[in-house]
Amino acid sequence: MRTLLLSFLVLGLWVGLVFGESVLPLGAQAPSPAEVLNCLAEMGFSQEFTAALSTALLVGFQTGRATTTVTLLLLQDLAKIPKDQAEQTLEILRYALSQGFIVDTGLTGSSMMNEVRKLLALGRSGEEITRVLSLRLGFLLATRSILTRYGLILGSTASPDAPVTSTDRLVLELAWACGDFILWEGGGPSDPRFLPFVQERLNRLCIVGVLPAEAGKIGAALTPEALQEIVRLAFQPERR
Repeated sequence: MRTLLLSFLVLGLWVGLVFGESVLPLGAQAPSPAEVLNCLAEMGFSQEFTAALSTALLVGFQTGRATTTVTLLLLQDLAKIPKDQAEQTLEILRYALSQGFIVDTGLTGSSMMNEVRKLLALGRSGEEITRVLSLRLGFLLATRSILTRYGLILGSTASPDAPVTSTDRLVLELAWACGDFILWEGGGPSDPRFLPFVQERLNRLCIVGVLPAEAGKIGAALTPEALQEIVRLAFQPERR
């Protein structure tokens, strides 16, 4: 119990250091979709872009691909950087939603929105944020494509209007594990640590209930070649 409490304290300190005043108080009520869209409307983007993003976000809130809490925090963070850079970031998120991907899993966990907030808090440039987010999207597209090609999931697309499924979450977590290994762990596609890293991540998520047990079986069916192909497709979109 003492170890568990210490873990929560450490997590709280890390979140506070990284996100500062942009973290909602514990127990605060989640903002309404209208509050989020009002914040977006005040950012000064074109009517066309604001309307397109508003539509995508509303669908995301309804289907479980985004939360109002993190979306509002992200918009507040992006309001502090040049508008053109903020728009580029939000356009990638809009496109990801249009392709049926989960972009926000809450204040913690694998998600494009949390990735952007973390990079902003670390003072990374708009160009770097766009590059990393584009690669994250590339890993999502490549992961879904390869899982379909290997017969591990059905269908290569997901309807953005349909409720989130366990398959959608599997695609997100597998793509995130691959991206973490390549982008942040310093690994390469042929690194012998790659497959164990991904399988361990999926198994851990199954144990804590983020993924169903079937995801572990899919993880066990992965091969080094499948992961290498995910990386190649992520960095070479013309091959998807």
